[in-house]
Amino acid sequence: MSMDTRIFCPQGPERLAPTGEGVLSGFNFVFKDLFDVEGYVTGAGNPTWLTTHLAASRTSPLIERLLFQGAECVGRVQTDELAYSLNGQNCHYGTPINPIAPDSIPGGSSSGSAVCVSGGICDFSIGTDTGGSIRVPASYNNIYGLRPTLGSLDLSAAFELAKSFDTAGILAISLPLLKRVYEVLSQQTVAGTPCSTLYLDEAFVPFLGEERLTRLEQWCDLSSTTLLRGSRLAELGYDFSQMSLLFRTLQGFEIISEHGQWLERHGDSLDPAIGERVTWARTITKDDYQNAQREQLRLRETLSQLMAQASQTQTLETSEALWVLPTTPGAPPKLDMPAQALAEYRSELMGLTALAGLAGLPQLHLPMGGLSFGPAGISLIGQAHQEGTVIASGMKLVGEVDDVA
Repeated sequence: MSMDTRIFCPQGPERLAPTGEGVLSGFNFVFKDLFDVEGYVTGAGNPTWLTTHLAASRTSPLIERLLFQGAECVGRVQTDELAYSLNGQNCHYGTPINPIAPDSIPGGSSSGSAVCVSGGICDFSIGTDTGGSIRVPASYNNIYGLRPTLGSLDLSAAFELAKSFDTAGILAISLPLLKRVYEVLSQQTVAGTPCSTLYLDEAFVPFLGEERLTRLEQWCDLSSTTLLRGSRLAELGYDFSQMSLLFRTLQGFEIISEHGQWLERHGDSLDPAIGERVTWARTITKDDYQNAQREQLRLRETLSQLMAQASQTQTLETSEALWVLPTTPGAPPKLDMPAQALAEYRSELMGLTALAGLAGLPQLHLPMGGLSFGPAGISLIGQAHQEGTVIASGMKLVGEVDDVA
């Protein structure tokens, strides 16, 4: 059977055997084509990048940790080129088929990572998340996805897109397995008590829609979780389009700073849509970037304060609450959505994903199976390094037991 190069990378490796036995023995995984493996070239989703770079001299510590704990790697998988997209479409290698919604995009840039998990090719996968590249494909493929706290997982021996936002992340078929993988990758035991309170800001409700809101309310009722609503973001002056622009400004400047020379020489190898983003990114000045950094710092500090007191209302006050929000505005866009409409949708989408990205906070996607409009779900956001609380709260909400079969 020939390799499906829409999903798998021809340069390999096709398999990496476990180097030990441990808590992941019996499970298999794939990794996004941004992580290095000694002796192989990391392609970053672009054939020209592949031919203009040398084989890696070392292997990503994350891959090494998974293999040491008994997991078997069953391949390197595709990404949107240079990880600079959320669609899951690659003009060079093709678009992986979304197993949950074959007429729709799979989401990216961790496209191959998500499709392999949702399609039963592997039990879990690792990818990266800069602007939503774990959370978005997790939503579109009805699987669990974790973007951890910025800097909590080792991203050495990996492709860098934008240093202010790049995180390694996990996609998995179950929350208990996701938790176990995160413990291996972070090299720490993840302990946390489920939150009894979730905060839903009114700014998110129009994106959430009636069906997901009803499902969320049912989950809260069944798990004895209090769902509080308020207008903290309006008080903050949070504007989705402005946050999307703020994120893209920081990201774009850092991409040019890191990869400007290569893009100058080989930019014509890019998908035209991604090429347009690169052209726009070149217009960002150092003053623009520094102003955006100051705004990001202000937002991060204010959000931290708001999250610490998010559950405070006229009728109830508790010491801690996680924020809940729609991961994406809805189901994945159709494959034939016009390019302009897709670009407009991307800006709206990034208004949602920018919140955790700009603040460097952990965000966990929880799929809601059986929605009438297609695959989608909700996310929990916690304060920095609260992965244990976020995962425990997710398990409580969806009724999962902390046990891996």
